[in-house]
Amino acid sequence: MILSMTGYGAGHASSPNYQVTIELKSLNNKYFELMLKLPRLYLKYEHKIRSGLSKQLERGKVTAFINVEVLNSEKRSLNINTNLAKGYFEELEATRKTLGITKEIDIPFILSLPEVLPVDTAEPDPEEWELIQQAIEDACKRLIESRREEGQALEDDLSRRLAAITEALAEVERLAPERIALVRDRIQSAMNDLKGRIDFDPNRFEQELTYYIEKLDINEEIVRLRQHLTYFEQIKAAKASSGKKLNFVAQEMGREINTIGSKAQNAEVQRHVVRMKDELDKIKEQVLNIV
Repeated sequence: MILSMTGYGAGHASSPNYQVTIELKSLNNKYFELMLKLPRLYLKYEHKIRSGLSKQLERGKVTAFINVEVLNSEKRSLNINTNLAKGYFEELEATRKTLGITKEIDIPFILSLPEVLPVDTAEPDPEEWELIQQAIEDACKRLIESRREEGQALEDDLSRRLAAITEALAEVERLAPERIALVRDRIQSAMNDLKGRIDFDPNRFEQELTYYIEKLDINEEIVRLRQHLTYFEQIKAAKASSGKKLNFVAQEMGREINTIGSKAQNAEVQRHVVRMKDELDKIKEQVLNIV
């Protein structure tokens, strides 16, 4: 099963005292990276939230927006530092008059100043944390479903490109014996043209020719590439999505295709090699989108 790294999911949970909303957006990234938009009052939950999201989402650049609305005023007090706020106001008011600034100092500005509205240091409310967990579960479930839908499109595209490589590889395998015969005939013909002009040992020449022909053999590369194609399909069909494994196998496929190309010595084989390289490049691009 293929999961894309891009997706969106929103989760909700509520009680008579709280209403929690969480939005998750995910983009491609080599590792798991979380940008957490969390009100200061909920920094006490940050570690737990990060841990929970990383376990469920595995990879991707994830942005999380968390909002908690308190429906029961008894559940939350602002704990405004009134003395500090008064001190700020008096100092700022004196400065305002000295500089001749006409704009009045308002409450929102005073509350935004350091330590006027301190971070909540009270013990976490179990009810509140339970609702946050429920909303996270809901959002993750929807995000993963979104990733699964996009992953299906990726899987279909990968299957088409793997089929194209398999088809091209079959043509290379068909041409391989013919290619070796053509190389042997070309070298033999060149040596026949040199007879009478240079002295050489026919037996030694045959040994060297056999050695050279063996160096051009691509049967092992064909076998390994076919094995890599099979393994890629198995990983793609596995229950757990694994973009890292697919990327590794794609790299191995590239090595075999490059070796076949370097040994080709045949225009028709090279044409199929170019086709395989083109399809593999597109596969590598798509694999980078997979969890």
